[in-house]
Amino acid sequence: MNNMNDNRQLLIQDLIEQFTQVARSMHGNHNFPFGKYMLGRQQLMILFFVFEKKGSASVKELAQFLRVTPGAITQFIDALVEKKLVRREENAVDRRSINIKLTTSSEKQFNDFRKKYLINAGRAFENLSDKELAQFTKLLSKIKKNSD
Repeated sequence: MNNMNDNRQLLIQDLIEQFTQVARSMHGNHNFPFGKYMLGRQQLMILFFVFEKKGSASVKELAQFLRVTPGAITQFIDALVEKKLVRREENAVDRRSINIKLTTSSEKQFNDFRKKYLINAGRAFENLSDKELAQFTKLLSKIKKNSD
């Protein structure tokens, strides 16, 4: 796409600037209160991912999702294990693989947190109808496919 015309460049620049502002307004200080802990964005994304995977995800899946190395995931997981929010469990099929699971106590706590988080983050999208939100999600998915 080296032959991008000036109008398209300006449109993309405007899109990036506006998207960045929306993301900043949704995630203000980059720390998220979770019970008695403050979690970083990566730790929060790990909890969301594990929750969406029905409470269990491999280190490899998490690394791919966050686009970081398995070593980086291990550091994030170590902090979450220390806080007793997740636990490591040997994979029953492949003993070399470790699954990350929410602890029993954090599962309910996360479900409550998730609801509050989505309500707060959803404020950024209040001016969109459900149909527009679905269309926006579809467009972002289309963009994501191109960037993978």
